Amino acid sequence: MEIHLMEDMFTNKEFEAINECLRSGRYTQGKRVQEFEKKFAEYNGSKYSVMVNSGSSANLIMAFMLKQKYGLNDGDEVIVPAVTWPTTVYPLLQHNLNPVFCDVDSSFNMDPESIKRMISKKTKAIFLVHLLGQPANIEAIQNLCKKHSLILIEDACESLGASYNNKKVGSFGEMGSFSFYFGHHMTTVEGGMVVTDDLETYDLLKSARSHGWVRGSLREKNYEDIKHKNFLFDMLGYNLRSTDINAAIGLVQLPDLDKSIKIRVKNLSYFVEKTKDLPIKQQVVDLSQTSSFSMPIILESKEVRDELIEYLASKEVESRVVVAGNLLEQPVFKEKSYRSDEIVIGKEINDKGLYLPNHQKIGKDEIDYMVDCIKEYLKKGE
Repeated sequence: MEIHLMEDMFTNKEFEAINECLRSGRYTQGKRVQEFEKKFAEYNGSKYSVMVNSGSSANLIMAFMLKQKYGLNDGDEVIVPAVTWPTTVYPLLQHNLNPVFCDVDSSFNMDPESIKRMISKKTKAIFLVHLLGQPANIEAIQNLCKKHSLILIEDACESLGASYNNKKVGSFGEMGSFSFYFGHHMTTVEGGMVVTDDLETYDLLKSARSHGWVRGSLREKNYEDIKHKNFLFDMLGYNLRSTDINAAIGLVQLPDLDKSIKIRVKNLSYFVEKTKDLPIKQQVVDLSQTSSFSMPIILESKEVRDELIEYLASKEVESRVVVAGNLLEQPVFKEKSYRSDEIVIGKEINDKGLYLPNHQKIGKDEIDYMVDCIKEYLKKGE
């Protein structure tokens, strides 16, 4: 049995939507992008959303907004989790902000106690990440933001559709990012989204996505003396636009998202039950909140983890280390000394963690096979 981390979930509906877009002669950011943005905002319970070409780009323009809109300056600190994807942190460095690393807890998310220890006079924001579909302890982190007057932004790229107190993740901070990469809960092949409830932030995000132009923004009224504003620029920006082709795929996939998440959560629940007596640790997950990105486990040692990944591969089961592990162990972050709490659980995840596939094409048979493979490997080591 071959079990892959990612599977092609496309149906004829996606191909028809792509062909319709191609026949229309309108390919770049247009009406389909606008429609997808509107429907995604409605789905997430947010007022506004801005589509970009990846979740990483979504993080990039959120970091840009921290300075453009929210008053952060060069050298200000932003607290981040040690366990996340690098493009949560790169944009901060690229905008001359200083990431400060905190440890994670048993949910694999930012530990509020670790955050407390790392707050300083220079701390201006928290970049909250919801890892592998499980929401972080948002209430505790919001309380810290309120107490210390910190800006909260969210990376929900791996947790689309997850909720905390019946509210979707990504909608708690000033901005939230999502990814529609091929292996995620839904896909536009490549693509991302930023959501916000703030009109001015929304307006600036749209301009930042498209070269920093004034076109279509609320700021057009500031230039009434200029007749032609289509090629007028009043802020820095990027070209992070997506296409109508990507949005057309998203418009097909979004209505089925909750059904897909239900399958993933059911799979995770079954996997947890099947492995409860094995000598492994699991991510602590609330099944009523999670959207389940994958099925992670922690083994007794790095050697066992590395060997199990190879053993699973020999059985045609794909697995991988957890996200990027502890970022402070990555060569790119070892080049410089960053302010950091002691990373205890993050190191355990880095050294001993792996995750198994979970997606809509996996069911009980595939899970039984993966669990049997794990049992076979562990039995060999006895």
